Amino acid sequence: MFDVNTGFLPSSSKRPRVPGFALPRASRQERAFCATVAVLAAALADPCLEFASNAGWFGAGRFTDRSMADVLPTLLVGLFFLVVQLLLILRRACTRPRLDEALRQPLAALLPSIFMLQLALLFVIESIEQRAVDGHFLGGALWLGAPIPIALAIHALFATGTAFLVATTLREFTRRAPALAAAVRLRREIRSARATSTRRSFAAPFATLSDLVCGSVGERAPPMRVIA
Repeated sequence: MFDVNTGFLPSSSKRPRVPGFALPRASRQERAFCATVAVLAAALADPCLEFASNAGWFGAGRFTDRSMADVLPTLLVGLFFLVVQLLLILRRACTRPRLDEALRQPLAALLPSIFMLQLALLFVIESIEQRAVDGHFLGGALWLGAPIPIALAIHALFATGTAFLVATTLREFTRRAPALAAAVRLRREIRSARATSTRRSFAAPFATLSDLVCGSVGERAPPMRVIA
């Protein structure tokens, strides 16, 4: 290998190439995005699979624990994560005139992490539900809600669809957040101006009355209490 500055270099001094499939580091906002999508996708896919399994669509085998006690809490947690992200975007818009994109990396690069996190979360919440409802773990692949190939395919489909919807929501909110923050600031300024005007309107009569009282006293000394 020939280098312009140092001439020929031995083959051992070549810099190692970074493989093309290596994922770049995700930012804090992207990690929060992955967690939000994983929670929402697990909460949405799980009841659909359990409903289909309980209806006998996958045959006579037992693929679920016939309980959906974990669906609503998981869904509420996912919605809470999403609302927190929107509020953080609005908070940044209050101090910055322009915001960066919510996701710097392509959505396809984040999907593997989302899918693995979704499956791990599904296993945890299903295990907790089985322990709480049945008193023990049922074992096997009951936490998937369907035969393994079908369950993985449906969970991957929900992960992709949910990721697209959440990413679109974050991007659109990021574009509109500066205008929304400006409207909030304008409303605060109007309310502050109204409050100041109201205080002045109440303070004016009292100031006039105080001037009249002080003017009527003239040059007399203030009254003094005489002790007999």
